[in-house]
Amino acid sequence: MKPEQLHSWATRARPGDDVVYATGARPGDVISAAVRALHASGVVTMTSKRIPGGFRFIAQRLPDPRPSQLRTRKAGNRGHFTRRCDGAKLSTRIVLRLLKRAAARGEPCPTNAELARAAGLKDALAASYRIRRLVKDGLIQVEEPGPTERRVVTIAATGQRTRRAML
Repeated sequence: MKPEQLHSWATRARPGDDVVYATGARPGDVISAAVRALHASGVVTMTSKRIPGGFRFIAQRLPDPRPSQLRTRKAGNRGHFTRRCDGAKLSTRIVLRLLKRAAARGEPCPTNAELARAAGLKDALAASYRIRRLVKDGLIQVEEPGPTERRVVTIAATGQRTRRAML
């Protein structure tokens, strides 16, 4: 398909219509540039399907975006996925808040299972991951005193520590 044909199709097509713009190992540079331009402007979405001997490259017409839906993309972000949901960051902040509360009250450090329950995480492994992220980010320091004692967490910002306790 030629770029002029693609643009003509895009102006006539209804939302949900699709067209195969190339087949083979990869589309040509000219048609690729045309499809990327339509994709960047929010007119089409691109996909591909594996077929014997290569791929079928498909453009699907999107609904005309409302002015509130138009978005601008940063040029430096091309080819990288962006996170749309900050759920991991939110749950990490919740775990940090729980640790700060325990340190401020002089309580023992909550176990991973307790943190998972309080933060609404899937399991203790998810809480352990959040603890490792907080250590890596320099927000807390963790001491593992031994197999029969709970860990001691020091909050970097305040210097407060959780109380050492037996399991």
